Amino acid sequence: MEIKELLESTPTVDICATSDETRILVRSKDVVADESGQRTEEIPGKGTVCSRMTAHLYRLLETKGFHTAFVEEVTDTESLFRREETIPLLVTVRSYSAGKYPARTGLPEGTALPAATAEFHCTKKGLGRPFINGYDALAMKLVTEAEIEEIVKTAFHVNEVLSGYLSTKNMDLVDVTIQFARNKDQIIVTGELSPDTMRLWDKVTHEKLDADRFRNQLGNVADAYREVARRLGISREQ
Repeated sequence: MEIKELLESTPTVDICATSDETRILVRSKDVVADESGQRTEEIPGKGTVCSRMTAHLYRLLETKGFHTAFVEEVTDTESLFRREETIPLLVTVRSYSAGKYPARTGLPEGTALPAATAEFHCTKKGLGRPFINGYDALAMKLVTEAEIEEIVKTAFHVNEVLSGYLSTKNMDLVDVTIQFARNKDQIIVTGELSPDTMRLWDKVTHEKLDADRFRNQLGNVADAYREVARRLGISREQ
């Protein structure tokens, strides 16, 4: 399969067209970025961790009956996904108070929420990924009522499955940001599933094992990503 033009580039991933019009190639970079994408740093080996973890977790989700856009790994940093209509909406499911949530709610960082919550950010170009609610998503015609119900239901289920699995690896899934696409009339899960798109804390020490180590200038970013890979059994290191 031939790799063709670059369709989209972010600080952490490149998305390329391929000679198969039904497939895109997603390439993870050895770069970590803050939430704005303005501050970045090269972290050798990070792309491998993110790409392999994404593939690993998609295979898990598919065994649980989820419909996804993931196809297969191509290299340690590249995977093929089905080329579907991406919905310009990110859904973050939170199980603990973290990130910007404490400032918005007054709940101290690390507080376990009585029930998981979901929030939306619009990814339409030129808007800067604003926080929106479900009524906004409907008003902007990003989704239909039926679609948003299916998206929220699926997002909570993804969080439930990943939380249970990661707990067996001695990690708490604090929150996870999920992307969705349309495959005909079906809503499917797509996008990256890695320490770039989720907060992971050690269950005992609550040590951060994700991109917050870079965002909050905590240091040891590479070590944290490698530790996640080691716990998941996907590390290439001997």
